Amino acid sequence: MTPPLARQISNRTLNRRTTRRVVPLAVPRESLFQQVADRIGVGIVSGSFEIGALIPNESDLGRDLKVSRTAYREAIKFLSAKGLVEARPKSGTRVAARTHWNILDPDLLRWSLQTASSDAFVRDLFELRRFIEPNAARLAAERRTDMQLSMIAKALHGLESREPFSASHIEADVAFHTAIFDASGNAAVSCLKSVVVTTLHWSMRLLHGKTPDAFATAMSDHRRVYEAIANRDGDMAHSVMTTLVLAALADTRAELARRQRDVSTAAE
Repeated sequence: MTPPLARQISNRTLNRRTTRRVVPLAVPRESLFQQVADRIGVGIVSGSFEIGALIPNESDLGRDLKVSRTAYREAIKFLSAKGLVEARPKSGTRVAARTHWNILDPDLLRWSLQTASSDAFVRDLFELRRFIEPNAARLAAERRTDMQLSMIAKALHGLESREPFSASHIEADVAFHTAIFDASGNAAVSCLKSVVVTTLHWSMRLLHGKTPDAFATAMSDHRRVYEAIANRDGDMAHSVMTTLVLAALADTRAELARRQRDVSTAAE
């Protein structure tokens, strides 16, 4: 049996614990910095902040987002490294000329795709994929190791076993294409996979809600790519990957056109 005094001490301790005021957690500095960078980055690539225009300061952004001077400065440095902004003596920080932008930067691609993506921009991205991925697949067929082939097979299994266009399905698709880049045996080519990953994430989410049948042909082509790589058939891997990328471009452009028609119809 617990002694009376011990029970009293225990109860007082418990009461202090249960009635202790909960202090809200502060927003991590990293997340605030990312919010500022995202806000300005989207504003630049969307054209809301025109070329040569002054970048909003922390006070302007602080009207609906509490921005510390430290987070703001870190965000500006981050954007400057991507070529989006430049500091001019006695003129402030301004939007840099488009020719200075690193358009293949993953964040820049993400911001561009968050805005109203033009058909030309989407076409440019998929044309880049058409140059990169079939050749990466050819190299993977010629150079892959057994371990690298098993990683491609694992990603393929994920694609085949998950609901098309679901979050886990998208991750498996990204893993499949990433594994092929890694199996290419070319470090320079592998560095370009971030472009493909960003574009894949965006295009697959754009198609979210489609029926499983809509991915049936693409699923078959993914398996054919895997089989070509497994058989070390570089020409076949190149050919099927080309078909896969072109089909993805056609599906993406069709979906964008459909959405634009819906917007136009709603505005009438």
